[in-house]
Amino acid sequence: MTDFKLPQSAPEPDNPQELVGFMSNDDWQELLSDVNALIQDMEELPFPQVKEQVFELLAGIDTIHREALRRLVRMFKENVMEQVVTDPAIHTLMELYDLLPPGVARAEPSEYRFEFGGGGAAAPATAPARGPVSFPHWVPAMKSGDDLAEGETVELDVDGRILLLMRVDGKVFAFDSACVRDGAPLKDADLTKYTLTCPHHTGCYYDIRHGGQIGGSKRIECYNVYQDEKGRLMVGLDMEFRPELPSF
Repeated sequence: MTDFKLPQSAPEPDNPQELVGFMSNDDWQELLSDVNALIQDMEELPFPQVKEQVFELLAGIDTIHREALRRLVRMFKENVMEQVVTDPAIHTLMELYDLLPPGVARAEPSEYRFEFGGGGAAAPATAPARGPVSFPHWVPAMKSGDDLAEGETVELDVDGRILLLMRVDGKVFAFDSACVRDGAPLKDADLTKYTLTCPHHTGCYYDIRHGGQIGGSKRIECYNVYQDEKGRLMVGLDMEFRPELPSF
């Protein structure tokens, strides 16, 4: 399995460097998401040898970038890096290769990994150990959104996360299948309009539009959902959730 993860976004600096490239910062974030979607598609290639060659190529490119960037950073004068990494695209690239200067905030508190499966080239021995980090990306949850009927709930494993998907008034909602009280699964929950009743705890209800516990202060993590041109239900992971609520 390939682990191609990028930081979600660079933290907002106090004095952002006004560096402008060929795309806006929003376009940059969309590009990261698109690249991840393409790699997700490659994971499903039915030809093992082709997939292995593709990821070996990507791993080689990664090694080239890693070595070149490390040499480039060594040439920077003092405090130069702190200034240039205020640009989101540069920040993402430097964080990816663990080249952020000390004291500069990361998009995620943990370390991250950049590896390719299928016999790809390994990172240089001098590269630091990395743990998983994530960035906004879309993952297909169902091959056909039409398979989810009105008023139906279904529990699915979406990229290693157990989610509950449901359709109400033609709109699909998705959130973690885990009660906020103790993490109990919500697979057998009852759905009445926009209210989901936990099957394990009396008086435990959720508004599926935003995941909030009715009468409580906690909420379940929700995910954006859309149906693509192929009819697949796509779930947005590691991105800001924007509930669609009626305005009054």
